[in-house]
Amino acid sequence: MRPITVTASDASVTPQASSLVRFDDWAPGPVSLQVTVTGTVNYTVQTSMDDPNSPTDPVAVGSMTWIPSTDTTVVGQSASKSSTFAAAPIFARVLLNSGNGSVSATFLQLSNGPI
Repeated sequence: MRPITVTASDASVTPQASSLVRFDDWAPGPVSLQVTVTGTVNYTVQTSMDDPNSPTDPVAVGSMTWIPSTDTTVVGQSASKSSTFAAAPIFARVLLNSGNGSVSATFLQLSNGPI
């Protein structure tokens, strides 16, 4: 999988979520991620095992359950950080909890083939 970068900005009024990152079902974990902060923010990296595209058990995007990362290094943070997921979830995103700055997160999943 090529690196995927998502951003969220200006949560001074309401929390803002980045776009969703979909991981490859057929590639192994781990997933590396780097979160880069600009300005004043508080963010949390979240994962979901719900899949709106599932042929047997689809979950609407608005109804997906989002869980904070198991690595507290990227939960409720205000500084740039690096982390990993030992196993790849189906989806990930960054929730900008508060602040008038922005956050950019790049995810890279280990690949079983050329990128």
